Amino acid sequence: MFSMRFDSGEVEQKIRAVHRLLLRHNYEVRMVEAGAGDDFGDDPLRFLLDLKRNGGVMLAVCTAHYAEMTASRYSSHEELRYCHEHRIQVLPLRMDDIYPPEPPWGPSHPYDEMGRAEALVSLALPPSLPYVDCRGKTVEEIASGIAARLRRS
Repeated sequence: MFSMRFDSGEVEQKIRAVHRLLLRHNYEVRMVEAGAGDDFGDDPLRFLLDLKRNGGVMLAVCTAHYAEMTASRYSSHEELRYCHEHRIQVLPLRMDDIYPPEPPWGPSHPYDEMGRAEALVSLALPPSLPYVDCRGKTVEEIASGIAARLRRS
C-alpha cells in the first residue's frame, strides 16, 4: 500500500506511474484512486487491515510534509500511526532532500500545535530504518528499487 499526501502534484503522478509499473510486473501493491480533496471511501481501511492480516509492507512516500496532521481521517499521518501501533513494516521512499519528513506544526497549525506529527515520524521512521532513495530517479528506477526491497521482505 502506498501512503502519501494526495495533492495531484508531480510526486503523486510519478508514484502513480510506479504503482502501474509494479502492477504490470505482478507486485500486489495498492493505492487509493481518489484525488486531492476527494473521498477515499473505505479503501484505506481495507488496505491497512489487509497489511495487518497478511504481513504486508506500507510504502511511505516521504516528501518533506509526509505525516502532517490534517482534517482527513485517511491522512498519511493516520496511516503511519496505524502501522506503528500494529507493528506493520514500513518502507520509506525518500522523495526529498529533507529526510526524515518534517511535517508542519506549531501554534498556528489548525491540527497540530504540539508537534505530534514530528514525534510520530521520529518514532516510526528512525534513522536505522533503511529507505529507498527516489531523488532524481526515473519511474523505472524507483519501481526497481521498491521491487528489490519487497523481494527481501
